[in-house]
Amino acid sequence: MALPLKRYEQIAAILVKYGFEVAVADILPNTIQWRLRRQKSETLNLSVNRRVRLAIQEMGPTFVKFGQIMSTRRELLTPDLIEELKQLTDKVEPVAFDRVKPTIEEYCGNIEETFVYLNKRPFAAASLSQVHHAKLKDGTVVVLKVQRPGIKDQIETDLRILKAIADRAEQTSSELQIFNFPSMVVDFARQILSELDFTKDGRNAELIAKNMRGFDKIRIPKIFWEYSGTRLLVMEYMKGVRIDRVDLIEKLGVDPKEIADLEFRAYMKQIFEDGFFHGDPHSGNLLVNTSGELIFLDFGLIGVLRPEKRDLLLKMLVAIVDKDVDDLVEVFDSIGVRIRDQWLDAFKDDLYLAVVQSDGQAASDGSDAFDGVVSALRKYRIKVPMVTMLMIKVIIMVEDDGYKLNPDFNFMEEVKPIITGVFRKRVLNQANIAKAGFDLIEAFQSAKDLPDNLNAFFKRLSTGTITFKIAHDDVDMLGNAVDRASYKILLGLVMASIVIGMSLVILATQSVFTPEIFQVSIVVYAIAVILGLVSVIQLIRERDKR
Repeated sequence: MALPLKRYEQIAAILVKYGFEVAVADILPNTIQWRLRRQKSETLNLSVNRRVRLAIQEMGPTFVKFGQIMSTRRELLTPDLIEELKQLTDKVEPVAFDRVKPTIEEYCGNIEETFVYLNKRPFAAASLSQVHHAKLKDGTVVVLKVQRPGIKDQIETDLRILKAIADRAEQTSSELQIFNFPSMVVDFARQILSELDFTKDGRNAELIAKNMRGFDKIRIPKIFWEYSGTRLLVMEYMKGVRIDRVDLIEKLGVDPKEIADLEFRAYMKQIFEDGFFHGDPHSGNLLVNTSGELIFLDFGLIGVLRPEKRDLLLKMLVAIVDKDVDDLVEVFDSIGVRIRDQWLDAFKDDLYLAVVQSDGQAASDGSDAFDGVVSALRKYRIKVPMVTMLMIKVIIMVEDDGYKLNPDFNFMEEVKPIITGVFRKRVLNQANIAKAGFDLIEAFQSAKDLPDNLNAFFKRLSTGTITFKIAHDDVDMLGNAVDRASYKILLGLVMASIVIGMSLVILATQSVFTPEIFQVSIVVYAIAVILGLVSVIQLIRERDKR
């Protein structure tokens, strides 16, 4: 599909305006370069990072969203550029109510018949949507998130241009190849097109609400599905103050320390237990009300972690707490992060320095361990999967909130009991125990059948097409010898499995070992010993029957 030349030229003009003529020369078509050569820029006195942010802001919603996603890539971009990109906002002028009214009526029917009132003036407007207050006939106050007309076509056009720019940048600059921008654009396109379907936003909210039922003071807006659809989301209105306004939280009579603990525990559960977490915890999306409840808003950006990925990321967290860089590098390798052999030793030194220097730092110093790990990744230009960086970004933002709300908040100390609890639930849950039981039965059956299989093999060998001149008695003696040796091997395997298995459990939990875990380990060990003895007795009886 041909790219729209007019939009292409608009983007080129913005790049030139902010002093990026070289980028225009490298990545934009020759047919429009000549029109831009004489344009003047009055922004050259600003820093490069500031000009990047302003250019992205001016290029519109697609590029703003891309910049916001890129602000999570701490392992690739410099801290100064990250800080600029974090300031990107998608606040825009709202469109006239007459333009969004048809969308509202498409899903809600006649406005006068559905609502007591509907404020035609939106109280918030973003690049993809705008939000209106309203009251249903039953008196429920709601907000209507309605999609901006024509935004889908605009985003699809900009995505084609962004993809063309990324491909061109990849081809013209060997320095940029390390970032793999085309792949980033593909991931981003999937994300933003998903956000255009508001039903996904609503389903995300409901799943997180379900997962947060164990928290008395977590609130998620209710979705009114009878009035909602792809381009309109009607949800419960919730009022509160931003989580970063500590002064206002105190005026509500709410203890900020309790909010810090609530946010921390909620996100740790979402990430390491549920594997489904709210991916955009900036201050505007987290509110505190007069009841001391924490309100989550905006569920367009969600992180999804399958159980095996959660296990790896939990291991990464344990490695950081334990300052075990070998385990940390092993986790990176398991999630697909490759470190060149010539860099490995120096990379480990930088990781170790990062986690050691974070130990004993004042709480106000923030997330030194995670920032240090990310700095090491950035130093060696090591690209990390997007969901992993999203998780790290969320942890850092939650940690920063914790320090603002509670100056004594210590992430590394707070996370240790969380690791213990998650480990207990992951390892000792019913599904894992059942699976381990079936695996044990299968392994035991296979080992028990080993002598018979070996005997059958030697008997077939003695009578088959391959003939050895060995006396029949000798074959029987050989079979009996193999039989006895097999039983000895099997007994050894049973006992060794008990010792090694329990040792691994103890070693895996040594950094978060508690009396409760110790007691559970002793019980499991005792059960394993009893099973081993039963197996030994059964094997001896079966041998005697032969």
